[in-house]
Amino acid sequence: MVRYSTRILRPWLLESYNLITALGTVFLSKKTGKIMLGLRSETSTFSGTWSFWGGKIEKGEQPIDALRRELTEEIGFVPAMEKLNPLDTYKSPDKGFIYYTYCIITPKEFIPTLNDESSGYAWVDIGRWPKPLHSGAKITLTSKKNIAKIKKLCNLSS
Repeated sequence: MVRYSTRILRPWLLESYNLITALGTVFLSKKTGKIMLGLRSETSTFSGTWSFWGGKIEKGEQPIDALRRELTEEIGFVPAMEKLNPLDTYKSPDKGFIYYTYCIITPKEFIPTLNDESSGYAWVDIGRWPKPLHSGAKITLTSKKNIAKIKKLCNLSS
Protein backbone atom coordinates (compact mmCIF):
# COMPACT_ATOMS: atom_id res chain seq x y z
CA MET A 1 0.00 0.00 0.00
CA VAL A 2 1.36 3.41 -0.98
CA ARG A 3 0.92 6.24 1.50
CA TYR A 4 1.24 9.93 0.75
CA SER A 5 1.72 12.73 3.18
CA THR A 6 -0.60 15.65 2.50
CA ARG A 7 2.32 17.94 3.32
CA ILE A 8 4.20 16.61 0.29
CA LEU A 9 1.35 16.63 -2.23
CA ARG A 10 0.45 19.92 -3.82
CA PRO A 11 -3.05 21.23 -2.96
CA TRP A 12 -4.11 21.17 -6.64
CA LEU A 13 -3.24 17.47 -6.77
CA LEU A 14 -5.37 16.70 -3.73
CA GLU A 15 -8.27 18.66 -5.22
CA SER A 16 -8.15 16.61 -8.41
CA TYR A 17 -8.79 13.41 -6.41
CA ASN A 18 -11.91 14.82 -4.75
CA LEU A 19 -13.25 16.96 -7.58
CA ILE A 20 -16.80 16.27 -8.69
CA THR A 21 -17.83 17.72 -12.03
CA ALA A 22 -21.35 17.76 -13.34
CA LEU A 23 -23.35 19.49 -16.01
CA GLY A 24 -26.86 20.41 -16.88
CA THR A 25 -28.81 22.04 -19.64
CA VAL A 26 -31.99 23.88 -20.38
CA PHE A 27 -33.63 23.67 -23.76
CA LEU A 28 -34.67 26.84 -25.55
CA SER A 29 -37.26 26.47 -28.31
CA LYS A 30 -36.38 28.77 -31.19
CA LYS A 31 -39.98 28.64 -32.40
CA THR A 32 -41.69 29.65 -29.13
CA GLY A 33 -38.86 31.22 -27.08
CA LYS A 34 -39.75 28.96 -24.14
CA ILE A 35 -37.40 27.04 -21.84
CA MET A 36 -37.90 23.41 -20.81
CA LEU A 37 -37.15 22.40 -17.22
CA GLY A 38 -37.58 19.06 -15.47
CA LEU A 39 -39.39 18.26 -12.22
CA ARG A 40 -37.28 15.98 -10.03
CA SER A 41 -39.07 12.83 -8.86
CA GLU A 42 -39.53 11.59 -5.30
CA THR A 43 -36.69 9.10 -5.81
CA SER A 44 -34.20 11.85 -6.74
CA THR A 45 -32.25 14.18 -4.51
CA PHE A 46 -33.92 17.59 -4.19
CA SER A 47 -37.22 15.93 -5.10
CA GLY A 48 -40.12 18.12 -6.09
CA THR A 49 -37.91 20.90 -7.43
CA TRP A 50 -37.60 22.15 -11.00
CA SER A 51 -34.13 21.83 -12.45
CA PHE A 52 -31.86 21.27 -15.39
CA TRP A 53 -31.38 18.05 -17.35
CA GLY A 54 -27.98 16.46 -16.72
CA GLY A 55 -25.75 14.87 -14.14
CA LYS A 56 -22.26 13.84 -13.16
CA ILE A 57 -19.41 13.71 -15.68
CA GLU A 58 -17.80 10.28 -15.36
CA LYS A 59 -14.04 9.88 -15.06
CA GLY A 60 -12.40 10.18 -18.48
CA GLU A 61 -15.64 11.35 -20.12
CA GLN A 62 -15.75 14.47 -22.26
CA PRO A 63 -18.48 16.97 -21.29
CA ILE A 64 -20.34 16.64 -24.61
CA ASP A 65 -20.36 12.85 -24.24
CA ALA A 66 -21.64 13.16 -20.65
CA LEU A 67 -24.39 15.49 -21.84
CA ARG A 68 -25.46 13.10 -24.59
CA ARG A 69 -25.45 10.17 -22.14
CA GLU A 70 -27.45 12.05 -19.51
CA LEU A 71 -30.00 13.31 -22.04
CA THR A 72 -30.50 9.81 -23.42
CA GLU A 73 -30.99 8.50 -19.87
CA GLU A 74 -33.28 11.30 -18.66
CA ILE A 75 -35.39 12.26 -21.69
CA GLY A 76 -34.98 9.18 -23.89
CA PHE A 77 -33.02 10.78 -26.74
CA VAL A 78 -30.79 13.67 -27.76
CA PRO A 79 -33.10 16.19 -29.43
CA ALA A 80 -32.21 18.20 -32.51
CA MET A 81 -29.74 20.88 -31.51
CA GLU A 82 -29.26 24.04 -33.50
CA LYS A 83 -26.64 25.21 -31.06
CA LEU A 84 -25.07 24.24 -27.72
CA ASN A 85 -24.15 27.30 -25.67
CA PRO A 86 -22.30 27.60 -22.37
CA LEU A 87 -24.50 29.52 -19.93
CA ASP A 88 -22.88 29.44 -16.50
CA THR A 89 -20.20 27.73 -14.39
CA TYR A 90 -20.55 27.22 -10.65
CA LYS A 91 -17.56 26.37 -8.43
CA SER A 92 -18.13 25.49 -4.79
CA PRO A 93 -16.18 27.54 -2.23
CA ASP A 94 -14.01 24.50 -1.41
CA LYS A 95 -13.40 23.93 -5.16
CA GLY A 96 -14.55 20.32 -4.77
CA PHE A 97 -17.57 20.69 -7.07
CA ILE A 98 -17.92 22.30 -10.49
CA TYR A 99 -21.22 22.50 -12.36
CA TYR A 100 -21.42 23.58 -15.99
CA THR A 101 -24.77 24.84 -17.27
CA TYR A 102 -25.60 24.93 -20.97
CA CYS A 103 -28.46 26.20 -23.06
CA ILE A 104 -29.40 24.08 -26.05
CA ILE A 105 -31.35 25.78 -28.80
CA THR A 106 -33.83 23.40 -30.40
CA PRO A 107 -35.92 24.22 -33.48
CA LYS A 108 -39.18 23.63 -31.59
CA GLU A 109 -40.66 22.26 -28.38
CA PHE A 110 -40.62 18.48 -28.00
CA ILE A 111 -42.02 15.89 -25.63
CA PRO A 112 -39.41 14.03 -23.55
CA THR A 113 -39.71 10.39 -22.52
CA LEU A 114 -38.97 10.67 -18.81
CA ASN A 115 -37.12 8.12 -16.69
CA ASP A 116 -37.54 7.62 -12.93
CA GLU A 117 -35.41 10.69 -12.12
CA SER A 118 -38.14 13.06 -13.31
CA SER A 119 -41.85 13.24 -12.63
CA GLY A 120 -42.65 16.00 -15.10
CA TYR A 121 -41.47 18.70 -17.44
CA ALA A 122 -42.64 22.15 -18.49
CA TRP A 123 -41.97 24.57 -21.32
CA VAL A 124 -42.10 28.00 -19.66
CA ASP A 125 -41.61 31.63 -20.59
CA ILE A 126 -38.20 33.07 -19.73
CA GLY A 127 -38.36 34.57 -16.24
CA ARG A 128 -41.66 32.85 -15.36
CA TRP A 129 -40.03 29.88 -13.64
CA PRO A 130 -42.10 27.18 -11.93
CA LYS A 131 -41.71 26.82 -8.15
CA PRO A 132 -39.89 25.60 -6.29
CA LEU A 133 -36.70 25.81 -8.32
CA HIS A 134 -33.70 23.67 -7.34
CA SER A 135 -31.33 25.98 -5.43
CA GLY A 136 -28.64 25.76 -8.12
CA ALA A 137 -31.13 26.34 -10.93
CA LYS A 138 -32.52 29.32 -9.03
CA ILE A 139 -29.10 30.96 -8.80
CA THR A 140 -28.47 30.44 -12.52
CA LEU A 141 -31.95 31.37 -13.75
CA THR A 142 -32.35 34.50 -11.64
CA SER A 143 -29.04 35.98 -12.76
CA LYS A 144 -29.64 39.03 -14.94
CA LYS A 145 -26.50 38.17 -16.88
CA ASN A 146 -27.78 34.66 -17.66
CA ILE A 147 -31.27 35.89 -18.58
CA ALA A 148 -29.67 38.36 -21.01
CA LYS A 149 -27.59 35.52 -22.52
CA ILE A 150 -30.66 33.33 -23.00
CA LYS A 151 -32.64 36.14 -24.62
CA LYS A 152 -29.76 36.99 -26.91
CA LEU A 153 -29.41 33.34 -27.94
CA CYS A 154 -32.95 33.30 -29.24
CA ASN A 155 -32.83 36.89 -30.52
CA LEU A 156 -35.48 37.93 -28.04
CA SER A 157 -35.74 41.54 -26.93
CA SER A 158 -34.68 42.36 -23.38
